[in-house]
Amino acid sequence: MSHSARTAPFLSRAGWRESTVLLAVAALVPFLVHLLPWSGPRPLGVYVLPVFWTTFVAVYFRGAALGLAVGLVTPLISVLLTGLPVATSISAMSLEIAFFVPVAAWAVVRAPGFRFWAPVAWVAAKAAAIGVQMLIPAFHETEGFLSHLGRSAQNGLAGLVVLAVINVLLVSFYPKPEEWERE
Repeated sequence: MSHSARTAPFLSRAGWRESTVLLAVAALVPFLVHLLPWSGPRPLGVYVLPVFWTTFVAVYFRGAALGLAVGLVTPLISVLLTGLPVATSISAMSLEIAFFVPVAAWAVVRAPGFRFWAPVAWVAAKAAAIGVQMLIPAFHETEGFLSHLGRSAQNGLAGLVVLAVINVLLVSFYPKPEEWERE
């Protein structure tokens, strides 16, 4: 009788080396994105959402705990190295990540073969974050909920496509069996 069981992704533990490498790569991705020449009205990261790329990869492979660590630490490292994201937007981004990680972790467990959880999780997290921001005066939210969500989705469309591509590649090359969390 075997007593070994595969753990659920939100309980999966990564070793210190694996976590360090993942955090280093997570910090490197936005760093490289912010170094690209760009003259748009907002920083390039607003459009391509690089912090969510590595956060989703961490959630997919190691679950919510490491995904949350990656997602919350990456913008701090990036702001120290490049000055971006703008320090005033880190709290809003952290709120989005705090919603994105559990939604993505839940989704990957519920339907591991679905290829578009990453962009769906981002939209759900963005909607939840906007809702919370509207309730907290410190965020100075003046735009309506739907206009803010629509503008954010339009600005982040390229990033949503990248998230979808990452999700498709993960599901294609590292598929999880449908019953993997129950084994």
